[in-house]
Amino acid sequence: MYDILVTSKSFARYNPELIDTLKGNGINIIRASKSNMSAEDIAQIIPQYDGIICGIDSINKGVIQAGDKLKIIHMHGTGVDHIDIDEANIKGVYVGNCPGANATAVAELNLAILLAEARGVVKHSKSIYEKKWERNLGVELSNKVMGVIGLGYIGRKFVELLRGFNMRVIAYEPYPNLDWVQKNNVELLEDINQVFSESDFISLNLPLIESTMNIINKDTIALMKKDVIIVNTSRGGLINTNDLVDAIKNKTIKGAALDAFTNEPIHWDSELLNIDITLTPHLGASSIETAKKVSQIVCDNLIDVLIHKKADNMINYKEVNIEHSSEKPYIQSMISD
Repeated sequence: MYDILVTSKSFARYNPELIDTLKGNGINIIRASKSNMSAEDIAQIIPQYDGIICGIDSINKGVIQAGDKLKIIHMHGTGVDHIDIDEANIKGVYVGNCPGANATAVAELNLAILLAEARGVVKHSKSIYEKKWERNLGVELSNKVMGVIGLGYIGRKFVELLRGFNMRVIAYEPYPNLDWVQKNNVELLEDINQVFSESDFISLNLPLIESTMNIINKDTIALMKKDVIIVNTSRGGLINTNDLVDAIKNKTIKGAALDAFTNEPIHWDSELLNIDITLTPHLGASSIETAKKVSQIVCDNLIDVLIHKKADNMINYKEVNIEHSSEKPYIQSMISD
């Protein structure tokens, strides 16, 4: 029997039959005893587990080194920047995720909070509860320029949702799907600075890697229009928070709508709480439909890796096999565990 620690709150919540499916295949699911576990918390208990299904918990080097029995780390979602994949490669631990499974949910929230910021929906809603009847002018999306940075699953879905707004869509994407770009009338720009300078709205739909860290900073903000609104449902590290706060306070740009933060949960003394922007608690992928879809993918992948010894769906499949090629192949060594 393989024991799997689950720190993701939504795994199999809406399709609980998956727990029985896994158990029938010799995989035992044990949910974490508390929410929002730190890396230190996980490291203390991980030695007894063969795998972990995580949310955005930090699965760092310490966690992986402590995982004496660890064979698989599976993200209940897409982003894996919080997982030390290099260390997983060294330890021969497979890392999995669910690419594209949350695209619709995140793209819809991207549009929702952008509209909320553009029209001041949150602020006006709060004023009603405060027994105030106040109205301030917002801005429309229609017939404006939307700049999209990143045309992966989510970025493409977001563009498709914009069809009714009659917008000019410009984008930066190093590895574009050219057929899709042409079909959806997207202007692909070679210079990312053009996206910053020409857009009325900027949407970040990127993974957090070294080249995208703080892609929004004082220098790129200086290129933008003064009435631009930035929306980010990807990763908080894409934006230099201090530079964004300064830009909002100084009215260098108009606003922002954020669903992702450098520190999560957000620190309650964060300056982001002192500026008038739209904030949501990283709920981009939080839809029932996505939770079901992602849980099914995780279930299938666990069975493939642990039971059928088939790991080609893991994102570090090649690296693990190369790293351990001179030893007994890891996927085969699991048979005797």
